[in-house]
Amino acid sequence: MGRPRPLCGSLSATPLSSSDDSSLRDLAAFARDQGYDIDHHPQQLTVRDISLADALAINTRFGDALIISCDLRRDPPVRF
Repeated sequence: MGRPRPLCGSLSATPLSSSDDSSLRDLAAFARDQGYDIDHHPQQLTVRDISLADALAINTRFGDALIISCDLRRDPPVRF
């Protein structure tokens, strides 16, 4: 049996102000530099297959300018 994979999933971000998408561009560049695939739509950015540690780092770095939502899961799911 292999080691369980860590939490990972998708992170979505939208700007606090609809007239300012510079933070989304900065986040897109940061995520690409970290090797992540992104989906960039007007007023929304999604970072795919992000780790918990990187999601927390993004929240710390961009949380004052973006509304950030993250859905992380572990594969296989934890069973109690």
